[in-house]
Amino acid sequence: MRKLAAVLCIDIASYSKLMGRDEAGTLARVKAAFAAFDPVLERHHGRIVKLMGDGALIEFASAVDATAGAIALQSVASATDPTLRFRMGLNLGDVIVEDGDLYGEGVNIAARLQALAEPGGIILSETVREHVGGKLNVALEDLGPMSLKNIERPIRVFAIQGGSPAEARSSRERIGICVLPFANISGDPEQDYFSAGVTEDIIVDLSKLSSLTVISRATSFSMKAQSARAIAQQLNVAYVLEGNVRKAGERIRLSAQLVDGTNDATVWAERFDRDIKDVLALQSDLAKAVVEALRLRLLPAERQALERYAPTDPEAYKLFLLARQYNITGSERHLPLIIRLCRRVTDLEPGNARAWALLGETLNRLRRSIGGTETGEAEIDRALELDAGLASAHAGKALLFLYRGQFEEAERRCAIALQLEPDDYAANLAAGRTFVMQRRFNDAIRYFERAAALAPADYNAAAMVIQCYQGKGDEPAALDACRRALVRIERIVTAEPDHSGAIGHGAGILALLGDRERAREWASRASLLEPDNIQLQSNLVCAWAISGDAASALDALERIAPKMSPELLVWMENDNDLDSLRSLPRFAQIILAARSRFQDGAASPHYGPLK
Repeated sequence: MRKLAAVLCIDIASYSKLMGRDEAGTLARVKAAFAAFDPVLERHHGRIVKLMGDGALIEFASAVDATAGAIALQSVASATDPTLRFRMGLNLGDVIVEDGDLYGEGVNIAARLQALAEPGGIILSETVREHVGGKLNVALEDLGPMSLKNIERPIRVFAIQGGSPAEARSSRERIGICVLPFANISGDPEQDYFSAGVTEDIIVDLSKLSSLTVISRATSFSMKAQSARAIAQQLNVAYVLEGNVRKAGERIRLSAQLVDGTNDATVWAERFDRDIKDVLALQSDLAKAVVEALRLRLLPAERQALERYAPTDPEAYKLFLLARQYNITGSERHLPLIIRLCRRVTDLEPGNARAWALLGETLNRLRRSIGGTETGEAEIDRALELDAGLASAHAGKALLFLYRGQFEEAERRCAIALQLEPDDYAANLAAGRTFVMQRRFNDAIRYFERAAALAPADYNAAAMVIQCYQGKGDEPAALDACRRALVRIERIVTAEPDHSGAIGHGAGILALLGDRERAREWASRASLLEPDNIQLQSNLVCAWAISGDAASALDALERIAPKMSPELLVWMENDNDLDSLRSLPRFAQIILAARSRFQDGAASPHYGPLK
């Protein structure tokens, strides 16, 4: 028999060590602890399904009962015998009931979550979180999607903070910090990209520390000049890190100070003076100084991450920062420039994993835009060989799988990237794209909205949210998303009138908002700016389709079909923006002709229109 059940898996941390020290005494204490659990289980409608030496499988009547019961069990365990530290994992899912025992994925997920918990901690799945939201006064820490052993899909998990529902905070609560862009005081405005790059690297280093919540680059770089106290209040953070960078020849001087957001008092200040080849070590030293000033406790892996930087080639570092700056702020016409810069970096410094990852991602983008034989896969694989913990490389690999129609593998790679850097824009954008291709629109919206929040100056994620709401059939939400995305796009087009990517997306948004005349004007302008950009032209196909102009959409699709890459074809075959065309014979003929160009096109299990 199958049923939906709230399942709690528990075990005792360091049980083998305790048994080795005092076998008889440990067994007696464990027995006493489980006996103390009985009243709690009765009160919260739970039953022990089975005992497993140092652990147990427990079933509850509801997710709310299970969550409150787990918290109560931890409290009782701590009061009964502080030497026994229980780890707990809680899931709500489908289980198989046989002879009073429980089996199935619902149980397996709970067991995997229990293994993730810290001693004395409770980890719960998103399904549980959705059921207890607003019903229990419990503080939760979002740990993001995680890949669990023998579980096909990533599971979003949460850690309960505090030992009882009344507690809103715990000793593990993160400290909020905003890193303001370090000022360029080199006397050369062209060096702004260098100081911006140094700042971003510092943000990335600090973001890897589980005890800190670091405001994203996009948000911190958008802050206007004001006091640290005002910024802290506006962003709800405790501290502000600010400073300046002076680069003179092959030397770099960095001055920094950590400011208390409650009173503008300087908590710590220091000046670093190094050769540029040691700039990565300098940034690591700064991060360690912040850790020391805030008296943070680092996990072993975090401490190791701050110690891993080796000297870098000065020219390679400067060129990589320039390439990354173009990638952040530039349009698609800058892709060849980014590729040239990255190739030079990898020539100078073959072990630069970040440059290999950016090179691979950019080669793949260029292939989708104007075609070409280079997929970027070899470069991304090289980045992962050099640094398996590089989130941007995993996000790039996810997109490679996505555009082959290998959605499950793309999802797994996204989960890894997000686990490494939850606030990475590229990782969140890749996750959103992966879910929208599978028509899992609620999941896609969550990641696109997060990506949009991380990059207020960008338009891609904000525009993709529109497609998700349309896929759900939520027209009011889609129109609201249109208006929000158009604000971003108009800001970009005002500053850069020839930004064809923004103009192309804007044409579709204007059509949805009913401004057909302006939509046609923008579509025409985008086509004239980059007539050979197939990705841009495909966006215009979508614009005509969602506005109800099937003839224009099919005309545009027919023009670009002979030039489409296999990656773009996979997207078009699964894009819900084109659903209004799928029943038309002409659409089927165009797609069939495009598919026939690729010998292995039919090999992909996801090739072919989704109904």
